[in-house]
Amino acid sequence: MPQVSQRAAEALYPSVREMFELAAGVSGAVSFAIGEPGFDTPQPVIDAAYRAASLGDTHYTPNRGAANLREAWCERRNAADGTDYDPETDVIVTAGGMEAVYLALLATLDPGDDILIPDPGYANYFGQVRLVGANVVPVPLDEAHGFRMQAADVEAAITPRTRAILLNSPSNPTGAIIDPEQLDLIADVCERHDLWAISDEVYRSFVYDDKLECLSIAAVPGMRRRTVVVDSFSKTFAMTGWRIGAAFGPRTIIDRMMVMQEDVVSCVPGFLQTGAVEALEGANEVLDDMKAAYRANRDMVVEAVSHMPLVSCATPDGAFYVLLNVKATGMSDHDFAVDLLNRARVVVTPASGFGGRGAGYVRLSYVGTPEATREGLDRLARYLEDLVDRDDAVE
Repeated sequence: MPQVSQRAAEALYPSVREMFELAAGVSGAVSFAIGEPGFDTPQPVIDAAYRAASLGDTHYTPNRGAANLREAWCERRNAADGTDYDPETDVIVTAGGMEAVYLALLATLDPGDDILIPDPGYANYFGQVRLVGANVVPVPLDEAHGFRMQAADVEAAITPRTRAILLNSPSNPTGAIIDPEQLDLIADVCERHDLWAISDEVYRSFVYDDKLECLSIAAVPGMRRRTVVVDSFSKTFAMTGWRIGAAFGPRTIIDRMMVMQEDVVSCVPGFLQTGAVEALEGANEVLDDMKAAYRANRDMVVEAVSHMPLVSCATPDGAFYVLLNVKATGMSDHDFAVDLLNRARVVVTPASGFGGRGAGYVRLSYVGTPEATREGLDRLARYLEDLVDRDDAVE
């Protein structure tokens, strides 16, 4: 039997999937594991896609994406950032944000190149970099800074073969937003070292403090020409299963990605793109509802954790994740997650799966109903209290 290639063998299996599968065998578990919006896709979006499919929009579409979706999406991004993306040349519609990241990596990196990746960071980044034959160079994110990326740490991570940096703000798994002044300094590092920036902004709609600015590095003067921005409908409009993403950037890069799109998925279904246009034009009400629900859940989680023994957390700025520091339990994050599942029927994700700096933390995704969130927190609190009692008994 032929052997699996080394590149495939080195791809990481995400810890979130491991916990998801373990939890499948535990009846009545409360899950904080999956970053899946706790809302269904808005009905008008479904209706628009259904009508399009019923009218025959079930054939191949342009590699670059449907013109009306590109126009609407560029209009939205340009209004938010003061950019000048041209829907004819500067955007490509992809099969979800992850394909956009993957094509951006292929378009900017050669085998053996280095790319700076936040650590802890989204687990799939690490696997995708390996799949394109490049090397991950971690940029450490420190809890003392609220896990917000610091330009000094970016500068310190530069190697002779560094060609790009991947940014994610708000972040999965930390919920942190890069401070505007640090973003300017990171942009300066990119300019001085001639780096591409791949900016994953799929959680940008979820910021919970009105005083916080969540800026795109593409909007920093001089960075538009060296930045690929990744966006997606998955989180913003509760459309994870639709697989509608996009990349915005310089024409030279977008053209390369368009050619590669033909070799990877060819195109994104037209009727789904019609639904995406409807989301852009009329689904902001559900976005407001989601933000309010997630903000309430975030506050519930942070408040509850502040009264629990052995654990702590920084308050996340956005997205819908919080990293729980479990080092004081004396267990590894993986052992803690498995023990919590088995004893308390609560599912969390070991953060060591998000990079070496995630060791000692677990990720909670607070997208559930208020009732499920409260129940899960109550179970977590009882588990920790029992853990303290067990430790006292041993002593």
